[in-house]
Amino acid sequence: MLEAIQSKPTTSGMVANGLATARQAADETAARTRGPMQTNLKPAAEAFSEASNAAVQFGRDNLEAMAQSTQIYLTGMQDLGRQYVMAVQGLTQHALEGSKALAGASSLQGALAVQMDLTRASVQLAFKEGAKLQHAALQLTERVCAPLSQRTTAALEQTKVSRAA
Repeated sequence: MLEAIQSKPTTSGMVANGLATARQAADETAARTRGPMQTNLKPAAEAFSEASNAAVQFGRDNLEAMAQSTQIYLTGMQDLGRQYVMAVQGLTQHALEGSKALAGASSLQGALAVQMDLTRASVQLAFKEGAKLQHAALQLTERVCAPLSQRTTAALEQTKVSRAA
């Protein structure tokens, strides 16, 4: 009977043997899955890297468009300011000439006629100069918005591409 008890494996031995078998099976499974996982992760990592680089480049392009737009705005506002000063100078010169003509009038009727002509010409000149300034401001707005519009179009195109993929 002693031989029968000694020939049976002990519980702790069976546990140790089972743990060793489980560890070996886990190591084999890990070894089998490590290779495919590394193979599958490499394309994903490359795709993530490409997407990150594309996002950084897109951001740089956006900043560049903003800088261009700002530069166009500042330069355009300087030009618009010069045009405004020239318009005011022209209106002032017209008013001075009209004042001289009014001072040279010899009669009340002559003064009224000069005053009406001066008023009519001043209004026409003001409308003409105002239209020029308005046109210049509109052109400036279009030039300022052009780089930003291009970036918006690029963003929409990327959105379309990403939705299609």
